[in-house]
Amino acid sequence: MEKEIISSKQFMIITFLFSIGTAILIIPASITSAAKQDAWIAAIIGVVLSLPIVKLLVTLGKRTPTLTFVEANEKILGRFFGKFTSIGFIFLSLLSASDLLFMIGIFMKTEIMLETPTMAFAFLFCIIIIYAAFLGIEVFARSAEILFPMFILIFIIFVVCISPSVQLENLQPIMEAPARSLFFSIIRFMSLFSFPLVILLMIFPSVVNVHQSAQKGFYIGNILGGIVLIAIITLCILVLGPANTASRTFPSYSLAQRISIGNFLQRIEVIMATMWIISIYIKTFMYFYTAVIGIAQICKINNHRPLIFPLGMIILGLSQIVHPNIVHLKVYDRDIFPIFSFIFAILLPLVLLLVANIRKINGNQGNNTNSNCSIQNEIGSNNGNASQVAASNNNVNSTQDENSSNNDNCTQNASSINNVNSTQNVSNSNNVNSTQNVSNSNNVNSTQSNSSSNSENPSLSKSDNASSNSTLNDSDTGNTPNSEKNKESPES
Repeated sequence: MEKEIISSKQFMIITFLFSIGTAILIIPASITSAAKQDAWIAAIIGVVLSLPIVKLLVTLGKRTPTLTFVEANEKILGRFFGKFTSIGFIFLSLLSASDLLFMIGIFMKTEIMLETPTMAFAFLFCIIIIYAAFLGIEVFARSAEILFPMFILIFIIFVVCISPSVQLENLQPIMEAPARSLFFSIIRFMSLFSFPLVILLMIFPSVVNVHQSAQKGFYIGNILGGIVLIAIITLCILVLGPANTASRTFPSYSLAQRISIGNFLQRIEVIMATMWIISIYIKTFMYFYTAVIGIAQICKINNHRPLIFPLGMIILGLSQIVHPNIVHLKVYDRDIFPIFSFIFAILLPLVLLLVANIRKINGNQGNNTNSNCSIQNEIGSNNGNASQVAASNNNVNSTQDENSSNNDNCTQNASSINNVNSTQNVSNSNNVNSTQNVSNSNNVNSTQSNSSSNSENPSLSKSDNASSNSTLNDSDTGNTPNSEKNKESPES
C-alpha cells in the first residue's frame, strides 16, 4: 500500500471540520431537550471534557507512531483479539457512514427538495465520497484546506446576520436545569463531538509529516470546533428559545430562516446548509476511509482501491435500511450511539494503553533501533573501506613482487598479470573513494605496461639467449619506475 503524507496544518483542518460534522445541524435539539436554556453550559463543559479524550488519543498514537489504529490493535492485543476489536471498529465506521448518508437524504428531502426521494441525494453524495477515496487522503486533505476558509467565511456571515434577532431573556434563568439532565446533555454532546475523534487515529500520526505539530493541531482543531458548536447552540437558544429549539429536527437551519435585514437580505438559510454539507462531507469521508483502509489491513491487501466501490455500494444500501424514519434516527443518536462510541473511543484506547504499558510497547523503541542500525551501517561501511584499502595495498605489493621477480616462463608471467588485473578489477568495482579509483587505475596502467614489456620476452628468447637476458634486464629496469608509481599511487 502506497504511503501518503499530509501536513500538520491539513490535519488540524480535518480535525476542526470533523468535530463539527453533523453536530452543527442536530446537536442543538439533542441537548436542549434535556438541559433547556442551560444547553450552552453543557456544551462548554463537553468541550472542556473533550481535551482529556484528545490527550488519551494522542498518547495512544505516540505508542505506535507508524501504525494506524487497526494495526495498533493487532500489535498490542495480538492477532486474534486485535482483529476482533478492529472488526467491531470497522463495523461502527461503516454503520456511521451509512447513517450520515441517510441524514443527508432526509435533510434535503424535508427542507429543500420535498418531492425528491432520499435515495437520489444519498447516491449523489456517495459518488463524491467514493471518488475522494480513489484520489487518496492527500487529495482529500487539500480539498479540506480549500473548504476551510469558505466555512469560516460563511459562519462569520451567518453570525453577523442573525445577531439582530438575539433576545437575551431566552437564557434566563441560568443554572436551573437539574444535574441529571445536565449530565445527559453533556454525554449526548460528547457522543457527537468528542467520541468520534477516535476515527482520526487512522491518519494520526502515521500519515502526518510532523508529529509534534500534529499533536498541537489535534487540540487546536478540537477547541475551534467546540467554539463553533457553542456559538450555534447559544444562538439557537437566544433566537428561537429553548422550547422551540428542542422541538425542531434541524434547529440551526430554522435559525438561518429567521435572518431578515431590512426586509431585503432574507431567506439565506442555504448558507447553513452549505456549512453543514462541507462538514458532513469531511466526516462521512473519514468514516468511509477508515472502513476501507481497516478492511485492507486486516485482510493484508496491499492495494485498497478495489475495495472502495463495493464498500461504497454497501453503505449506500445500508443508508436505506439502517433507519426507517427520522424518529428512529433521533432515538439512535440519543440512546444507542453514545454507548457504541464510548466503547471504542474511551474503553478501547484505555485498554490498549494498559496492555502497551504491560508489554512495554513504545514508539521510541523504533527510533532507537533505527539509530542503532544507522550507526552499525556507518561502522560497517568504514570497515569495508578499510578492508578495501588493505586489499588494494596488498594488490599493489603483489603486483610489485610479480614485476620484480622477472620469471623466464612467459606463461607464468601472463597468468600472474591476469590475476593482478582480475584482482584490481574486483577492487575497482568495490572502491568508493575517488583516491582509490585513481590509484587502481594507475596500477592497471603500470601492470599493462609491464605485461606489454614482458610479452616481448618470448620473441626475444626465441632469437637467442643473450638478447633475451638483455631484454629481461631492460624490462627490469623499465619496471622500476612503474613499481615506484605503484608505491606512490596509494599515497595519492
